[in-house]
Amino acid sequence: MTIQLHGFTSSAKRYIQVQSQPHHITGILRKMLCLCGSKYESKLMDTESTYFECEEDGTITFYQALNTDEVQSGIWTYLVYECAESEEQVFQDKFIDTSINSLQKLLAGQKLVQDAVGIYEYLKYKFYESEYLDVILPSDWDNITGKAIANLLLEEFKALNSSSLFAENIGKKYMNTVINKFIQLGREVLETGSTITDFELRQYDVLKNIRIGEIANLIIEHNDYLLWQSSLPSKSKAVEYAFSAALDLICRIN
Repeated sequence: MTIQLHGFTSSAKRYIQVQSQPHHITGILRKMLCLCGSKYESKLMDTESTYFECEEDGTITFYQALNTDEVQSGIWTYLVYECAESEEQVFQDKFIDTSINSLQKLLAGQKLVQDAVGIYEYLKYKFYESEYLDVILPSDWDNITGKAIANLLLEEFKALNSSSLFAENIGKKYMNTVINKFIQLGREVLETGSTITDFELRQYDVLKNIRIGEIANLIIEHNDYLLWQSSLPSKSKAVEYAFSAALDLICRIN
């Protein structure tokens, strides 16, 4: 058996309705922009239907324009689970807001408020969604030192994600290791009541304890001065450290 949901046909899936979050709405907006190739509100609202799949939280969000007297246009978000054939089912909650008010706010140039669950989510939304979302720091980071550390982490996140060097394999492994260890360091600094200066000094200790050979060799293997030119100078200690290690290795080889 297959089911049709908001113009979307699927099988062997179970859909449980949840409240649409700001990042679901921005996902719909981006899909609409891709479909119509225009930022004009009138053209965007001509989109009859589209959907956005968010792999990170296992949801799929549907937008449907319904021009009838009985049914209004709406946005529906569901958690999606695999299920056995013939057991497909949709669990809907009639109390969940399915209006397009949030989408209309975005189209009017307003930002949606997104409460970050954790600091990594904060960094991700600030980097990828800052055009559309006003991201709020997690409560345990919402103090003078926490905000200062979050700003430094964001600079690291931006620099690492902006270079193709760290997009996959060895580079991505290095990036994830650095970000995770810097976040852990940030938590330790906040828990012990230390200062932003302590965090910055201890960042170098973190980098010295990360295996640097693989990423240094990768930089050398690229053998591309444009990579150095586009990456340096950088506000990221992790980027500077990786290229410094590559330079040291080149000097030893020569």
